[in-house]
Amino acid sequence: MFYRCCHTEDEIVECMSMLGDHNSLAAIHRIKGIKEETVMKWLEKASNHVGQFERIVRKKKLSRVQFDALWTYVEHKGEKGQI
Repeated sequence: MFYRCCHTEDEIVECMSMLGDHNSLAAIHRIKGIKEETVMKWLEKASNHVGQFERIVRKKKLSRVQFDALWTYVEHKGEKGQI
């Protein structure tokens, strides 16, 4: 799913878990140094491949609360104030 990404699967899942913890895209950029646009592309890929992303998340031990918050974020396409 994340073929040809410049970042590791661990980094991607960590950013997704940060979104699940209600961190903003700007906060992720400040903390991890990964562009907001990049994280949004990952979200789009994850939303298009939910089953495969869910298997990756289970391996990385993302909590159910983080996972639910992440999908709420995806459903609202990252609009501010929607979480």
